Amino acid sequence: DSRDRYTGNFSATQKVNNWFNVVGKFAFDSYSEIREERIDVGSADVSDYTVTNRKASEINYDVMGNFNHDFTSDLNINGLIGYNVRVNKNNSLAASANGGLVTPGLFTLSNSVNPLTSLDYNKVDYTKRVEGVFAKAGLGYKGTYYLDASIRRDKSSALPANNNEYYYPSVASTLIFSNLIKKDWLSFGKFRANYAEVGNDTSPYQVFNTYNVGAAFNGSASASNPSAFNNPDLKSETSKEFEVGLEAQFFNNRLGFDVSYYKRKTVDLITPITVSNATGASNLWLNGGDMENTGYEAVVNATPIKTSNFSWDVKVNWSTNEGIITRLAEGIEFMQLASVQGGVTLGGALNEPFGTIRGKDLVYHANGQPIVKTNGYYQLTTATTEKIGNITPDWTGGVKNTFKYKNFSLSALVDIQKGGDVFSLDTWYGYATGLYDFTAGTNELGNPVRNSNATGGGIILPGVKADGTPNTVRAAANTYANPWGYARAANSQHVYDASFVKLREVSLSYVFPKDLINKFSLENLSFSVIGRNLWIIHKNTPYSDPEAGLGSGNIQGYQSGAYPAVKEIGASLKFEF
Repeated sequence: DSRDRYTGNFSATQKVNNWFNVVGKFAFDSYSEIREERIDVGSADVSDYTVTNRKASEINYDVMGNFNHDFTSDLNINGLIGYNVRVNKNNSLAASANGGLVTPGLFTLSNSVNPLTSLDYNKVDYTKRVEGVFAKAGLGYKGTYYLDASIRRDKSSALPANNNEYYYPSVASTLIFSNLIKKDWLSFGKFRANYAEVGNDTSPYQVFNTYNVGAAFNGSASASNPSAFNNPDLKSETSKEFEVGLEAQFFNNRLGFDVSYYKRKTVDLITPITVSNATGASNLWLNGGDMENTGYEAVVNATPIKTSNFSWDVKVNWSTNEGIITRLAEGIEFMQLASVQGGVTLGGALNEPFGTIRGKDLVYHANGQPIVKTNGYYQLTTATTEKIGNITPDWTGGVKNTFKYKNFSLSALVDIQKGGDVFSLDTWYGYATGLYDFTAGTNELGNPVRNSNATGGGIILPGVKADGTPNTVRAAANTYANPWGYARAANSQHVYDASFVKLREVSLSYVFPKDLINKFSLENLSFSVIGRNLWIIHKNTPYSDPEAGLGSGNIQGYQSGAYPAVKEIGASLKFEF
């Protein structure tokens, strides 16, 4: 692949008086790229050549009036009013060879085995425009009391023309209580409370249905419905959040904390809902439901040692978040994020976490033990909708230590995640196909488990028979249909705890002496060596990094083809003029 990218911005300011000015801005980010995928003749897969030409851009136009005025020495008002236009364009054309390649090593569409048809091309072309007007005002009194309010209205071309406006109101208040409590031990103290709403639109072309044009048949045109039906009644989705926080520093900033609590409700989530194929489609775009998130965040900082030449700073952070689906659209029982290979779905039902993993589970006896069938294998549920995990961690946190000695600085960051689950497609297939070490181990008799049962192989699974007595039946493990892999295992047997403790980053820096910096007419000059993801100190997922995943965004908790964890070590030389 290759990419040419151009970014830039221009601005002009006109001062009207001492407290008011007008600013105009223009910013752009544009790139064009070519991607090629090549599979040569003789490869394990069918030979292929795919080329994609893509061009994308975002342009922003802004005009703002800014004001900042002191009515008295104690009272200040500031704010702005403005207008914004954002234009996003995306144009791409992908073409693939039809039926493979003829000549080895020649990667061109003209080397296709069969003539190209419209099915071998995929074109995307859209322009999305969002217009916004906004205003903000803030009051400050005696450097102690602050009140800010803002409002924004956006109009999006991606929503239905009769329902394409959405708003962003907010209000925030701050009290610097350290100005009221005059104590030597209190260096700084602040209480904050705010409320905000944020609107959101959707991607282009999700309002009206259009046909997918296929290849002609005997000279006659063909077209078909899309797999996902669009919705001319879509509305914008809105997030409403309330937050309170308390921040304080003590003993000349040697000790401090910042804690907050938030509650966020997202209403009218725009999402593709799985529907019966009898409708003519597999998905339907809807404002599928509402979700509520609550969470706590805390940061504690301390400086246990501080001398003229040496200091030790510690910062600890901790946070938790719980998201629950509070409403589903009529007729919808499950809001699905994804249906992935292995028979697993991600999503949530009413009053469930949005990150619930569903699939087949083991059947358990009343005594809590898994039931083993008469053939020695576990009994599985017939339903594929059992709740077998939750991708959301119980909490996340980290500890950062920084040591400074004269011009040297050494810091280390440890990241921690407690809880959260992940389904591994790698072990789902790998246990069946014998890729993992234990599938070639020995059983309690000292014989290879891959031997036939007649020659002392196989394994006795832990569990009980249907009557509750301990299992004594040996299961065969000499084919892909062993007890561990996809043929006979439950999805739940491949859901793992994604907790981890990682040495995320270590940095060693040196700031050059001032006399040397002054010789080069610099403000600052430093050199650093940085290492990232250096050590997985603890994890519960076998054979993979707990953070490895197939995708990003909302679709988490699923591993397929997980790469080994990658360490990064680099250096930087920083000049400041």
